[in-house]
Amino acid sequence: MRNKIVFYLNGTRKELGATQASMMLADYLRYDQSLTGTKIVCAEGDCGACSVLRYFPHIKGVDNDNYLPVNSCITLVSQLDGSSLVTVDALKNKDQLHEVQKAMVSCHGSQCGFCTPGFVIALTGLVEEKLSRHEKKITTCEAKNSMTGNLCRCTGYKPIIEAAESIDLSQCESIKKRFYSEQQEVDLLRVFSESVEINSGDFHFFAPKTLTDAIEFLKVYPDTRILGSGTDLGVVHNKRKTKLTKVMSLHLITKLYDVSEDQGVVTVGARVTHTEFRHFIKKRIPDFSKYLDIFASPQIKNLGTIVGNIANASPIGDTPPAFLALRAEVVILGHKGERIVPMDKFFLAYRKTTLIHGEIITHIRFNLPEKNSSIKFYKYSNRKDLDISAVNFAIHVDWDGNDKKKIKDITIAAGGVAATPLRFIKTEEALKKNFNIDEGVKELHGEFKPLSDLRASSAYRHVLLENYFRKFFSEVSV
Repeated sequence: MRNKIVFYLNGTRKELGATQASMMLADYLRYDQSLTGTKIVCAEGDCGACSVLRYFPHIKGVDNDNYLPVNSCITLVSQLDGSSLVTVDALKNKDQLHEVQKAMVSCHGSQCGFCTPGFVIALTGLVEEKLSRHEKKITTCEAKNSMTGNLCRCTGYKPIIEAAESIDLSQCESIKKRFYSEQQEVDLLRVFSESVEINSGDFHFFAPKTLTDAIEFLKVYPDTRILGSGTDLGVVHNKRKTKLTKVMSLHLITKLYDVSEDQGVVTVGARVTHTEFRHFIKKRIPDFSKYLDIFASPQIKNLGTIVGNIANASPIGDTPPAFLALRAEVVILGHKGERIVPMDKFFLAYRKTTLIHGEIITHIRFNLPEKNSSIKFYKYSNRKDLDISAVNFAIHVDWDGNDKKKIKDITIAAGGVAATPLRFIKTEEALKKNFNIDEGVKELHGEFKPLSDLRASSAYRHVLLENYFRKFFSEVSV
């Protein structure tokens, strides 16, 4: 077992103890390493100014074989154990700016300059992705999508997009080729094979190699915070609501990176990111993939996990209604063994779940929709991208026959309308007995009484859900 965090920063090996391991990565870069190109603004993972590139070589998934942009302001240094990082400060190669930096200069993509490093990192991540696919041009859509996690206070997006479009990919040097070596890979694979425990009294960090070790640790330290990726816990830590002093990270447990399909049953491990899951589900449930496109930023999706979004139990979380509609199950492990909880039994009250101290969600699983099924996912927020839902909504119908006039089974779920993600059981039962949309609308309105808040009024949420309900059946009842 190691008592140090190990990662590579701009090609240099770092081996850190408790003091540095307990810092947020952005603070470590700026105040410990004097790498001040990385900026801290929101400290919530919203603006992208703190973005860095991260490569995690141990899991060879669809999108894990590149350096990907992540937010450093909400990420503990200890979570980067086993990674290779590149910051904006290292992009310049001797006297030569990176092609992304050149494009930003020539297109006047920087105004006040505070957000510029984050935009440069986001675009460099896009360049890495394009180079890995041997593609020659960045489209306007790709440029915009890659930068949805970056905010410009000067409203100067047009020249930044023009800079992205002007990048000559044939002249770009791969960051991976420049900063990642075979020797580094051998070292990081060795690092990944060893568990970690650091305990200074003020900061206790444990990263087990097996689920058995994780459960044993929780028996001894039941008040430990479990880290999937920490994108939510990092925010509450920064805002001084909860200090992360005793944490257990799951990042070294190989089986938790599993995302697979076996005879129509999909299994998603606790360390599967939104980015990975989006690629996996794209051909299996295309509507789910599109729904994930407007959930969070690329930086958050590259780090944040699907299971973490469920365990967080937020009533406005984007994925819980989707998995409720898919009739998913939560696989939970504790010292008494494994138990399986249907998703609609998992959420008990506001931010409260059926999990008890000492238990871990290891996976979720669900059946892919049948051929004779319809499923759709909807989200409303004040901004299209990178915004919290006012309402999210999902419907899954198994039709009785091919004419779509009778419902065999139906699941309806929503977020943002109750203290927990909500399933509309009475509406489901009414529609199974009598497929009448107007009557279904009446049942729907009777099953929830949302509050008014800064995102939407109660009356508006009723309007939204009715509109989405009618929209679904108008789109699929042909």
